Amino acid sequence: MIRPSLNRRLVLRLVAGIVLVWCAAAGWLAWRSLHEVDEIFDQMLVRTAASVFAVMPDKASRAGAVRLPDGRLVESDTTAQRPAIVLRDARGELLVESAELPPLRFDPGDAHFHSIEHDERRWRVFQRWDGQHRYWIQVGAPLDERDELMRKLLAPALLALLALLVLVPPTVFAGLRSGLEPLRRLTRNLAVGTDPTAASLTDAQVPIELAPFTEAIDKLVDRLRLSLEHERRFTADAAHELRHPLAALRLELDLAGHGDDVPARALHLQRAQGALDRMQRLVTQLLMLARVEKLVELDDAGSLRLVGVAEAALRDASERAAARSIELSLDHDGNDFVLGSRGLLGILVQNLVDNAVRHAPEHGQVNVRVGGNGERVTLQVNDNGGGFAVDTMRLGERFHRPEGSVGEGSGLGLSIAQAIARLHHGELSFGRSALGGAQVSLSLPRVAGQAPHVPGYV
Repeated sequence: MIRPSLNRRLVLRLVAGIVLVWCAAAGWLAWRSLHEVDEIFDQMLVRTAASVFAVMPDKASRAGAVRLPDGRLVESDTTAQRPAIVLRDARGELLVESAELPPLRFDPGDAHFHSIEHDERRWRVFQRWDGQHRYWIQVGAPLDERDELMRKLLAPALLALLALLVLVPPTVFAGLRSGLEPLRRLTRNLAVGTDPTAASLTDAQVPIELAPFTEAIDKLVDRLRLSLEHERRFTADAAHELRHPLAALRLELDLAGHGDDVPARALHLQRAQGALDRMQRLVTQLLMLARVEKLVELDDAGSLRLVGVAEAALRDASERAAARSIELSLDHDGNDFVLGSRGLLGILVQNLVDNAVRHAPEHGQVNVRVGGNGERVTLQVNDNGGGFAVDTMRLGERFHRPEGSVGEGSGLGLSIAQAIARLHHGELSFGRSALGGAQVSLSLPRVAGQAPHVPGYV
């Protein structure tokens, strides 16, 4: 399959346009030249008639008709022939006749031009009276003289246009090839570069027409660079997080395998099970984060009550909260319909509640408040723990755990929550709770209570 060529396409379109312009110019030139030659030819006949009238006497002679011989004006010129003249008096009697033409019909009408056929030649004839109506004249000239003059005028111009038509395509091709050299240079720079994200394509040598293109590529490359750096950091952090439980698991298994004390072996196996559980949670969260960040739309989006999602999350956390005597509570105003995925929103709210339960003290409190405010629905998770540090800018980054974090979390819970919130056109915000601890707020667009199921919600 032949690939389309931008250079070939431009050349063909430009040549097609030039050919059309050439045809229009040639046609206009031929028409204009014919018009001018016709006027020159007719003016010659008019001036010849006026010259004859200028030399005629006031009274016509009765000596008989004078016959003009056939002769060339210039012997070396085979086309410049003397005009044929027929002259009559007021009564129509022939005074001068021409050898080239038979006596023309006496037509004492107004001055006009007409054409006749004689001896296999076409003639252009002009007739008129003199000012005093004493003489009536007819002046004729063969049209092949006009055609020859036309050829002499048009031939050089048409040859020049034809030469131009022949020379323009290679000139256009060479010009376009030279003009597209900056694009080929950009292609070579991209092809030979070992790191396509290392340098910018836009520089002082890039033409202004290509600058928007190269700037768009540079922006795309910048986004690609950020994405690659993000993925490198994610891979390094994941490897670092997995290294610790793997090392602990191997150590505990080695100790369990070499020890003879049964209670000590059971303790080592229990610790190994804890390391394995931690690694399993980390891998599960990594897979969940990768799945959520890969999504660009929601296939199972539908209208749901956010308070129902909060109730399910509190039920799941009730056993862990009861083990530490933490009081769970839920407040809502009923104005909480949103459009989204129940499964993903359940994961989001569950992560927020789990974080609150983990950071709340013994006999502490965790409160979830759901309510609508204008076009938004807000879910707030409050606890009476230590709260966030003053700087909350890094909250939600992968593997970032704020100072004062408790438990064996991996720092991925808020990252997953952030990704799910963005997928639902929502946002997370962090602040200080009225209970004295941390407050995490989720804001989502509110919909009508009867909103239908919407596949592909983006």
